Amino acid sequence: MADKAAYRQVGILGTGLIGGSLGLALRAEDAATRVVGYDSDGGMLEEALAIGAVAKAAGSVEELASESELIFVAVPVRAIPSLLAQAAPALRPGTTLSDVGSVKERVVLEAARILPSGCHFIGGHPLAGSEQRGAAFADPHLFRDAYYVLTPSAYCDAEAYSQLHALLTSLGARVIAMDPRQHDRAVSVISHLPHIMAMSLMNLALERAEEYPLLRLAAGGFRDMTRIAASDALLWLDILMENREAVEESLRECMAAMQRIGALIDGGDEEELVRWMENASVGRQNLAPVLGESLAGYYSVILAVDDRPGVISDVTLTVGEMGINIEDLELVHPLESGQGLLRLTISGEDAASRVAGALREKGYRANMSKTLGGE
Repeated sequence: MADKAAYRQVGILGTGLIGGSLGLALRAEDAATRVVGYDSDGGMLEEALAIGAVAKAAGSVEELASESELIFVAVPVRAIPSLLAQAAPALRPGTTLSDVGSVKERVVLEAARILPSGCHFIGGHPLAGSEQRGAAFADPHLFRDAYYVLTPSAYCDAEAYSQLHALLTSLGARVIAMDPRQHDRAVSVISHLPHIMAMSLMNLALERAEEYPLLRLAAGGFRDMTRIAASDALLWLDILMENREAVEESLRECMAAMQRIGALIDGGDEEELVRWMENASVGRQNLAPVLGESLAGYYSVILAVDDRPGVISDVTLTVGEMGINIEDLELVHPLESGQGLLRLTISGEDAASRVAGALREKGYRANMSKTLGGE
């Protein structure tokens, strides 16, 4: 196991659904020699131990922090800064920390303020999970083929990022880099707004149920749209408050769109209504292959990079903004010239060509080649 393990000890602070799933996945892939957990909820920690998500329970945050090379912070977003502050004095130089919260900008800023020099924080957000909560619902395959967003800061350590990227990729995740603020604006549309709409629809149905047994007549569309309304209320309170600026902007745009549709219905503008619905239908159909695209055909994009802070975030964010996943990332230590080689593995010749072109436009000497052993 030790030969395959990327880290000797990985610590997980918060052993609920995501933390428990990370522990199960890490242990299933032998990605860490030992996985240790801590949770302020003793019952949750005992459950994580019982299902094998962690091999050992730490007695405190400080104990876990002092012995782990990589720490995942899997608690509600508003609790992350205080937990980082609690762990900070016990951290060893070189320790990497990453959270799993769905709001990134404030967490990344707070981590930079709280953590000691020599430790590395890389914001993370797995686009995986369910409305369920607790270690009882943990799944070692939760991250397989799911996008996992990393939000490296301008001073992100290249080697720490490369090692974390490789670890998450080994769990089956499709890792993509984004700027923290860009991430928060995006998830306000694809995640936070849908939850608000599902809860609003569910509450409307409950109000109407007093007039007639509407809920008994609920069809598939209603069930599909309101499934996520069963999510944990306190968890979502944290998310909405942390990302309130982006959520408010998306809500305003959504309400304006609903008013436009209401006006079309009121005015009987059938032609425009059909055009609006067909546009949505085509868009959703085009999204389907993107969500299940094939990973066959790997290409390498190799570029020389200076040994300086900010290089890894510049490269990965450039690729992330294109919506292209980096399947693997390998950093070759600096050469005598003061530069090093960064090798990105990209799925598909067209995507790799676009990545190489974008990096050349930014001044990097990037070359593309077929990955050895690729189809």
